Parts: sequence; C-alpha cells; structure tokens
Amino acid sequence: MALPRRWQDMRGPETPLDEEVIGSFLVHRDDLSSVTAGNYRRSIRMFTQWCERELGRPALVADIEPGTVGRFLQARKAVSAESARTAWVALRSLAKGLAEMGIHHDGGESVLRRLRQPKVKEERRRNLSDPEMFRVIERAAEGETAERDRAIVMTLLGTGLRRGELIGLRLGDVDIMERQLRVRASTSKSIRPREVAIPIETTKELDRYIRDFRNGDNDEDAPLFTGRRGGPLTAQAVKRLFDRLKVRTGIRDLCAHMLRHTWATNYNRSGSGTSFDLQVEGGWTTPRMVDRYCKQRPLAERCRAPSPFTAPRAAIANSEKRPAEMRPPQQRSVPALRRVR
Repeated sequence: MALPRRWQDMRGPETPLDEEVIGSFLVHRDDLSSVTAGNYRRSIRMFTQWCERELGRPALVADIEPGTVGRFLQARKAVSAESARTAWVALRSLAKGLAEMGIHHDGGESVLRRLRQPKVKEERRRNLSDPEMFRVIERAAEGETAERDRAIVMTLLGTGLRRGELIGLRLGDVDIMERQLRVRASTSKSIRPREVAIPIETTKELDRYIRDFRNGDNDEDAPLFTGRRGGPLTAQAVKRLFDRLKVRTGIRDLCAHMLRHTWATNYNRSGSGTSFDLQVEGGWTTPRMVDRYCKQRPLAERCRAPSPFTAPRAAIANSEKRPAEMRPPQQRSVPALRRVR
C-alpha cells in the first residue's frame, strides 16, 4: 500500500487533485472523527468527478478557487441542501490546509476564505408522532431478531444516539445499575466521550436483552449489538432493520436518525432536563443543533403546562411560611411608633 504523498513533495497548484492529495489532507486533519473524515472524502471526490465532467479534464489543486467551487456548490444545492453544506465545509477545510502548507493560497490565506456558505433552506427532519413511535416499538418486536431489534429501537428513542455511536457500543459501556451509557470518543462525531442517562424504559429493555439474548457473554469489550451471525453490528445492518420497519409500520420516511429527532423533541416535551442538558446528552457542540433537532411542543400540551405565575406564587407561599426573621426586609411588619407626648 502506497503511503500518502507528503505535502512538501507536491509541486503546487498544478498538482492533480487525486487520492494521494485527499489522503494527505486527511492525515493532517487527525482531529476529525472517522465519520466526518469519510464525509469530507466523499465530498472532495464528488468535486473531482464534477470537474472531470464539466471541465473535461482531471481536477487540479488550482481548481480549488471561488468560481469553480461556487459552480459546484450550486450543482450540489440542486441535489441536496445538506450535501451542498457538507461540500462547502470540506472544500473550505481543504483550501485552508493547502494555504497553511504553502501549496495553494491567496497571499498566504485560503483562497476560499470569502466563499460564503450556500444559502439553503434549513432541512428539518420531522420527528415521529406519538402513535408512530409506539407503532415502531411494537413492530420492532417481530421477526427473527426481535429481541435485538426492539432493544435497538428503545436505545435510539431513549438516548438519541447516532447510528455510528450505536454500533460502536460495547457491553462494558452500559451500566444498568447506575442507568448510564458511555459513548466513546472514537465513535462520537464530536470526538469527545460523554455519559448519557438511560431512561427507565430503555434500561429495562437493555437489561432484558443483555440477560436473555446475550446470556453468558462477560467480555466487556464485546459489541453490545450483534448481527445475525454473531459479529459486530454494522451500519448496513441498521439500515436494513429500518427498511423492514418501513414496510411493517407504513412510515415511508422512517430512518434511524429520525429517532434522534424524536428523542430530542420528547426530551423537551417531558422536561427531562434543560436545553444545556439536552445539548450535552446529544453530543452537540453548539446550541444551534438543539434548535434544529428539538421540535416545538404542541399547543395543546403548552395549554396544559404550568402557568407562568406558578413559580412566583410558590415563592410567595414559601416566604410566608418562614419565620419573620427569615423573611425579606420588605415583608417584615414594622412596629408602630409610640406617640411622644
């Protein structure tokens, strides 16, 4: 296997934008998770393929410039808004790396530093309605791998894990007694480990799955969820599971990631924690992602929620029960002044 070419061995802007260049770039971006690195690689490959079709020649490092990249992003925007955004991030990062290594830059700075993010409408994947959610849980308990499938669905709905985080779980990552689940940095999109609270419903399902379906396996490094043949669960196996659930439930747009949206929305509806708690539990680095995943509570639920006057009334009631010396100064009775004769 040939090693990636070193940056200093590249000739300059006329260097072909091939797999060696992409590989060298990703070697230097060792801060990226495997999932993000894979997305970057796919986006840059799509750019090189687009250049071959549109320019009639192999893509060059010199093609990383505002005009060409802008046309490519417009083409990607017509296909998918999320794809255009991902491509913009990947190519901006590549241009920055090229500038830092002196390969291709504009006065020492990235040539794409002024290229704005494509103005795309925010795609908000919907969450499951309550009847749909319970239908998915019910239909997951069918088939040859019913115990595993139901445990997977309950884990996604109860913890909001990403698909990569789910398949990366090990038996030692689940603490049934403490109702905690550990997400390892190697499987997290944010490249940071985190502890996730497991709701009681998911805890019961995982306890049943581990005791019955995984009985006798005491290896903490063994995968929590396995395939049909006992090997580690794969991303393709999770996709096939939800393809089956699409047919059983009749929910045509069902996918594993929709359960993450459903978890975030129900977390907010149920008052399971603050917005910051939701951000930490979901493994998001910015509050913007909380707003993107968490849908607004239905008006009927908001009407049944406690009144905004509840807290002030409770504070006054608690204050009146305190001894006089513990009350705020403005609430203490002022003794009448004696009249001076």
